Formats: sequence, C-alpha cells, structure tokens
Amino acid sequence: MVATWAGNWPLMRLALAHTEPVVFASLRMAGSIAILAPILAVLRRPLLPVPTERLALFWVGLFQVTGFLIFSIIGLAIVAPGRAIVLAYTMPLWVVILGPGWSREVMSPSKLAGATVGFAGLIVFMNPALVDWTDLREVAGNLFLLLAAICWAIGSCLYGRRPWQSSFWAQTFWQLAVGAFTIVVPAAVLEPDWSVQWTPGFVAILAYNWIVTTALGYYLWNKVLAVMSPAVAGQVLTLTPISGFLLSTWIFGGAITLDIVAGILLIATGLVLTLRP
Repeated sequence: MVATWAGNWPLMRLALAHTEPVVFASLRMAGSIAILAPILAVLRRPLLPVPTERLALFWVGLFQVTGFLIFSIIGLAIVAPGRAIVLAYTMPLWVVILGPGWSREVMSPSKLAGATVGFAGLIVFMNPALVDWTDLREVAGNLFLLLAAICWAIGSCLYGRRPWQSSFWAQTFWQLAVGAFTIVVPAAVLEPDWSVQWTPGFVAILAYNWIVTTALGYYLWNKVLAVMSPAVAGQVLTLTPISGFLLSTWIFGGAITLDIVAGILLIATGLVLTLRP
C-alpha cells in the first residue's frame, strides 16, 4: 500500500492535465467497478455484503471513499503534489482526536502526546511562509486536503467499531459502488466540462488507479483494519507521505526548505508516538 499509494499522487497530478478533477475521480470509480464486478462474478465471490451490514458499510464508503477521493483530488489540483500528500496523510492524527467518539479504541497518553506533536507539525506546515493566506484558492486547496484526511479518519473509525461477517471483497465492492454512485451522479449534474484528452499515458494512469490503488488498495486497507486499530494502522502508512513528497519534489521540482522538513518531521514524530504502547 505504501509503495502503490505514494507513487500514485504524482501520477494523479499528471492526469489532471488531461481532465477536470471530478471527471478523473468519476472515471476512476466507474472503471474500478466495471473491472471488479466481472472478476468477482467469474470467481463466484459475492458482490454484496450481508443485508444487515449494508447500511453501516454505506457510511464507511461514503466517508473513506467518496469524501476522501473528492476532497483530495480537488485539493491536489490546487496544491503541489508533495504538500498535498503530506496533508492528506494526516489521517492518523485525526483518528486520535475522533477515536473516543467514533471507535472502540481507548486513547492512551502516548497517543494524545503524539497527536499534539503531530498537530504542531501541521501548524508549522501551514505557516504563512508556506501558504499564501491572501490567496483564497490556495487556502481552500489546503483545507480540502485536510477534509480528505478527516473523512478518511471517520470512515476508518466507523469500520473499526464492529466485526464484519461479509467477505472482504464484498465489503470492498460495496464501498466502491457507494463511492461510484455518490461521485459519478453529482459530477454528471454539476460538472459541465467532461472533455478528456485521451493519451496512452492518461489511460495507463487510469488503469493503474482502477486495478492497483482503488480495487486492490481498498481491499488491503479493509484487511488491515480487521486486524489492527485505525490509529495503529495509520502508523504503517507514515512512509507514504514522506516517500510521496520526495518523489513529487523530484518529478515536479520545488525547494525543500527548513520549515518544510521541520513540519514533516513533527508530523512523522507525532504519528510514531501514537504507536507506542
């Protein structure tokens, strides 16, 4: 997950040169469903979870698929990819804050201390030297990315509140179907420009998102959340924003200043602290 998700952020930024953000998100979700459904049918795997779990998984999918993908792709269209991935992957910090009300996990002093350090890093990362607070578009882009992280945290906490009887593939397909419906339908109504510059590179990025980062990625994430809490699972992903930041900076350029390094180190330190028993 770390390897595939870190590399996808610069790929998505390249894809946004070919179409609008919500159009890309719609194509991503529709393609994932179109590929996954026949594969599961051939394998004779159930497409739908058990009836008693569908409503709960609907809310999980609405937050951690729809909310995360929409807010993150819009933010990515505004904010540099390296910065975008760091903000979106503050998810574990929000889990610590939301955990007592949204999950069964008890927040220990070390987790609360980690959240405090992590949010200090977030403040450093949002300082006026890095964010032009007079540019409403740039401010909105940063806020969209933080909303993406919060939605992901809520969805993960909701998932971790109970054991599930449905198979992981049924859970994944249902959440992706929720995401596809709640993204594609509003986009079809609200987005007037569905033009796409089709190139082999754009198709390759879409295929990578259909198969690897969406269908397989959410399946693996569900498997992870079944064996560890969202706060702990988030620690495994701490290498994702760091790797994605370095990769994006290498591809797109940009200065790595002291305040950027300090912000990332504080966020990473806060995430690691929450892992301590």
